Amino acid sequence: MTTHDREKKSRVARDFRRVLIVLVIIFVAILGRQEYKIHQIQKETDATRKRVEELQKVQADLEAERKRLSDPKYIEKLAREDHNYVKKDEVPIFIVKDKEGQNGKADTDAQKDKNTKTGNNEKKAEN
Repeated sequence: MTTHDREKKSRVARDFRRVLIVLVIIFVAILGRQEYKIHQIQKETDATRKRVEELQKVQADLEAERKRLSDPKYIEKLAREDHNYVKKDEVPIFIVKDKEGQNGKADTDAQKDKNTKTGNNEKKAEN
């Protein structure tokens, strides 16, 4: 009977070890997957942080350029030095034209010219 008890204990111990090993493997796999996800999120966070820093630098550069371009002294300097449009004793005046308005006006002018030419051609045909 003692050998039977030993075999039974041995079998139970083996089964317990197998279950324990399977549980440890599952636990390690779950932890490994979580660590991988954490690593991926950290990489994405770092990339996003770098992109945000780049965009902030670009935004700062654009803001500085906008301030520089809206400075009347800078505009006057460009008008005087770069383009020689304004003499030293003159005050520059800048007129901003609306491109859409110009395009619309050009279209109507072209249409009027076309109608006028067509009307003239019809009159010539009648004569």
